[in-house]
Amino acid sequence: MDRNVAEDLFSACEKTLASLTEAEHAIHRIADEEERKRLLRALSEVITEVLMSLRAPVVRQHPDLEPSPVLGQPDTDLSEEEEELVSGLKGEDLGLIDKALLSASAQSWRKVARVVGTALNSLQDQLPDVPVGYYARRIAFLVSSGSLESQGNLEYMRFSEVRLLGVEHGAA
Repeated sequence: MDRNVAEDLFSACEKTLASLTEAEHAIHRIADEEERKRLLRALSEVITEVLMSLRAPVVRQHPDLEPSPVLGQPDTDLSEEEEELVSGLKGEDLGLIDKALLSASAQSWRKVARVVGTALNSLQDQLPDVPVGYYARRIAFLVSSGSLESQGNLEYMRFSEVRLLGVEHGAA
């Protein structure tokens, strides 16, 4: 891909993702829970598509376009309210989350953001209020327990990847 085209595509993706973040804030203000869930699912699918189908191929060909990350607050940090909410989760809830995360993982490397988004969407009806950051924490737990292998910084979903452990991996 020509460098100028890559720069234009990368810039367009960044602008699109910024606009989609604005849409997310608006969607969270919708009072009707079912409508809010439906729109958040649709937004999640659009963001995943932009990241995986447009932005990732550009960055693979021109890695220098990816800016040095401004990490900011880790994705695994939760507010006091979120901490209180997750403290009430039962063992069965944790099992559902872990199973969904493992189901969203693969033998090949996958971005933690993708794994978490897929798991979150699959459990939206059963565990609608569990924050994204808690799913990221469970990824770290699954890595420490030997179910997943990781690379990158697990505190930041965009900058880490996981794959299923215990499977013979070919050349990466």
